[in-house]
Amino acid sequence: MAVHPGPTTHGERHRTATVMAVVVVALCAMGLLAGCGSDSSSSSASPSSSGVGVPLPKDFPAERVPVLRGTVLSAGGTAAEGWNLTVQATATVAAALDSAVKTLTDAGYTQQQKTAVGGDQVVILMGKKEGKTYTVQVGSVPGAAGGPNSVFYQVAVN
Repeated sequence: MAVHPGPTTHGERHRTATVMAVVVVALCAMGLLAGCGSDSSSSSASPSSSGVGVPLPKDFPAERVPVLRGTVLSAGGTAAEGWNLTVQATATVAAALDSAVKTLTDAGYTQQQKTAVGGDQVVILMGKKEGKTYTVQVGSVPGAAGGPNSVFYQVAVN
């Protein structure tokens, strides 16, 4: 039985990273295309001032993980499993993904990686808040159900 030790060249490592990013984007896109919904453990907190949209999960750390201003189209998860959100930016936002990343970097997060494959884009950021490390993946997918001005978030806390 032959054992492959894993990617050994720079090209193989890059292809592996690209494949992983595509898988993450595809999974997130499926969530976007699944439509709007919310976790059963929700509160009335929302970045939207219009009152339209779904509430953020009760334990979502909105004060430590700022999200793009707009309408929350879907939200779910818990601190134990991580949170996922889809936010449609207000009409005045020209580049929703760039604005979402800027919102996080302005709050002290640092960009770790940016991947773009076939129009799908994902940016991974990390920030340390009150002794906890938050990893935030924010991305956009052309043709998303939420429209071209929507972004998705995957948030984990360690």
